[in-house]
Amino acid sequence: MHEYSISSSIVKTVIASAKDNNASKVIGINLEIGDLVFLNPEQVEFWLRELSKGTIAQDAKIRIKKILPRIKCLDCSYEGRMRFEDNPLYHICSPSFFCPECNSYNIEISKGRECLISNIEVLA
Repeated sequence: MHEYSISSSIVKTVIASAKDNNASKVIGINLEIGDLVFLNPEQVEFWLRELSKGTIAQDAKIRIKKILPRIKCLDCSYEGRMRFEDNPLYHICSPSFFCPECNSYNIEISKGRECLISNIEVLA
């Protein structure tokens, strides 16, 4: 259900930004959502459409770019993709993250935790 609250915040931010820039209509919303945020893109898009009804963002084209997880291992210096399985249980408990090269848990996550509005397209 966190897709609803995230989508609500996105719509409020998009509308406020568009109004601050004297836009008459939002025609596009571009998002970047990392896999490690555990948001369902289809549900986010559904709620964006529902929550923007009757606003200047109604009928905006929604584009969601999926950001794959990347890590850096602090033990073996591996940098790259991590093994990650999309599992519904991750909505209840967190998966274990480790280096695919040396199995160390001493890692930094460099990508995959994003949830941001990369830009919006508007008409003046």
